[in-house]
Amino acid sequence: MLLNVIVYDVLMSYTIFMAIIEIWVAEAIVVLFLVLPLLRPFIKILWPLDGLVWLPLIALGIAIGIFLAYGFHPECLPILAFAFIYNLANLSSLISSIVSRPDDLFRDRGLMLTICAFVLLGAATIPLFAFPSRVYEKPEEETESVKELVIINKMVNSNGMFYRNYSLRIYGSVHKNRLLILLVPPEIGSAASVDMVCSELYKKNFTVVTYSYEDDYPSRRQSVFPVKWLRYWRINRKAAELVSINEQGKALEADRRTDINFLLTQLPSLLDDNGKNRLPPLLLTGYGAGGSALAYMAGERDFISQYNNVLGVVAIESHLWSSYLPESPVVPYVPAGGGMILSQWANIESRFVNMLPRRVSRSGSLPGTGISFRGLPVLYLVSGRALDSKKQRYYQAVFDSIRSGLGRVVIAAMQGAGPLDYQDFPYTYPIYSFLLPGLKGAQKSEDPIGDTAGIIGNFASYLLEQEAEDAEEMGINIPSRHTINGSLYVESKGLPGFRL
Repeated sequence: MLLNVIVYDVLMSYTIFMAIIEIWVAEAIVVLFLVLPLLRPFIKILWPLDGLVWLPLIALGIAIGIFLAYGFHPECLPILAFAFIYNLANLSSLISSIVSRPDDLFRDRGLMLTICAFVLLGAATIPLFAFPSRVYEKPEEETESVKELVIINKMVNSNGMFYRNYSLRIYGSVHKNRLLILLVPPEIGSAASVDMVCSELYKKNFTVVTYSYEDDYPSRRQSVFPVKWLRYWRINRKAAELVSINEQGKALEADRRTDINFLLTQLPSLLDDNGKNRLPPLLLTGYGAGGSALAYMAGERDFISQYNNVLGVVAIESHLWSSYLPESPVVPYVPAGGGMILSQWANIESRFVNMLPRRVSRSGSLPGTGISFRGLPVLYLVSGRALDSKKQRYYQAVFDSIRSGLGRVVIAAMQGAGPLDYQDFPYTYPIYSFLLPGLKGAQKSEDPIGDTAGIIGNFASYLLEQEAEDAEEMGINIPSRHTINGSLYVESKGLPGFRL
């Protein structure tokens, strides 16, 4: 027990120390400590310094400390991997140093091996300084405008009961004459990854509510951060192909629907200071699975009648996994009079085929399918990749909803935007924009966060303009439209005179 306390205190002290210094200082030290042992064979003054064999191990410790102190930084992964492999190769020298028998193995390292090591180190170092992560520091007036609330929801699933603790972030004050935006955060990054987008919407005269949550349920907290990213990435890549992955995507959409239904019932009492439990006009915006859930809810009569102050829905990088259904299993075909041998062979063949992972097809119902009433307008904001014919299969359901559906639908895409560029990542983690670009050859926006908020805000303004008489009667201020800097693709249906 005492040992655990000591280890914990040491780790906490180390983490606090790492957090105090600037991240680029820690990164520079890591690179320096990896370079010096590589230079040792060529600089005589370094030959007697046997302690240099410990520098790669110290560099590995600092690299690990960067993740502990600053969180997950993808640009640091290559240098972390290099430091780990370097220490494995340097293990014999470390052991010799421990037993006080310094070796001269560093002199036996060939020139080509050293050059290769320097090339790999250079490749691992480039992301550190070419794509530095940044922290957005809000001006004091913006910080003061953000209010935080905590609410708890008691939930039950197949494994039992648990509590979901919601942390709400409210940007600005709620006024009856100011449109309110409920923003369902993305699975990757949660509310922290859309803080700048919410702040930008607040500057454009909208009140924004977003949230994050934590489940008081052990099995839901067992995945560490990078593992969650890999899981969500696999869902986005394979949910339109494989049944098992598609079921995970549908589970995410159902989970987000639970969040939305709970929060919509709680917001009136939480945000209305007048005690009337009424909210101003509301625009529902959701990323990923949250956007998919909202898109389906926009075509449900009960939802529309219950929340008649909702103007519309914005679904950002949502793939509508619920519109995919499992393909029918292979049924063996035996021609008439084929005989027992042919019949048995067909059965064996079909069994082998059915042992392969089951696939899905885009054959399920789309949002608004078959409705005989006026559903809510939906804006799908997708990445420029959706305009690439080779990658459009990931967005097939979205395009089917405008070409085959009956609802009022808009598809918009910033041609240079990647799938993560509608969050804060172009500023906070620019390496994602490099690794996951938009349409090939398209120019990136100079202000991706401002453009994201501008598209959402312009859509809200358009919806208010369509209800101009009611808005004027209620004293609603229609926010002015903002110019979009990037190259924008727009396709709409059922919305006359629509423009962004």
